[in-house]
Amino acid sequence: MEAAFAELPLALFTTLAPMGAGAFVALALAFLTTKFSDEQVKKIDRMTIIPLVVVLVGFVASFFHLASPMHAPFVFAGIGSSPLSNEILVGSIFVVLALVYVIVALTGKLNGGARKGFVSVVALAAVVFACFTGMAYLMDTIASWNSPLTIVQLLGFALVGGMPLGTLVLGLAGSLTDALKGSYKMAALVVVVVGALLAIVGFCVQVMGVGSLENALVSGADLVADVTIYLAVAVACFVLAAAGTVAALMGKSPVGMAGFGAVMAVIGIFVARLVFYAVQLSVGLSF
Repeated sequence: MEAAFAELPLALFTTLAPMGAGAFVALALAFLTTKFSDEQVKKIDRMTIIPLVVVLVGFVASFFHLASPMHAPFVFAGIGSSPLSNEILVGSIFVVLALVYVIVALTGKLNGGARKGFVSVVALAAVVFACFTGMAYLMDTIASWNSPLTIVQLLGFALVGGMPLGTLVLGLAGSLTDALKGSYKMAALVVVVVGALLAIVGFCVQVMGVGSLENALVSGADLVADVTIYLAVAVACFVLAAAGTVAALMGKSPVGMAGFGAVMAVIGIFVARLVFYAVQLSVGLSF
């Protein structure tokens, strides 16, 4: 796991940015299923700054992975041919959309159908961003990462982490009780369960698959053996994150349980990302 910490900036980015983005999926579901009062909407908009900040902190962390932050603009030179450049482009588009949404919402000029349409676009961009974040790791030269399961798990992380965070936003805004009276409860339950399944299955199958790989210097079985305990910790955190979110959606200490779910999701995703980097296995020296 020591080698994984060399990728700490990217681990933080792929933990925080997708999770913060996923919260906008929860908010979209809330606005599409619930009629909030003007006062509730104002409070929700103020609290929406929380997931936006989570996303921005993730992007800031990613800059520390560069030899020099001044080189960041050159990442866009590979748009269309580089998965990494495509990820940054899609991520930038999402950030701009989310930032504009929050700013316009805070001005009080976003109402009715316009709000529903805008937040739906932001939520869709969040899902696309999570998928492109996974696609950035599909490399022919790194067999342990080159799998569609990498995309599956990143999407799962965004949903299993974003749903408790978005639900927490509603709770802190004093609007969750009303949301739970409508179809938000069922929609959110489905999304968080699907997110947990995608995260756990995508993560576990991808990591365990590394056990069948090897090159001239490294055995995939040894790599997997070294991270097994961390894999178990990540899975346990995903289960607890989903359980906390479900409890919140069932009205049991909603703010506290949503907060618990969000914390468990952060821990689980971060540990999973470290495991992902720890099982990196190149094909450059394959037998």
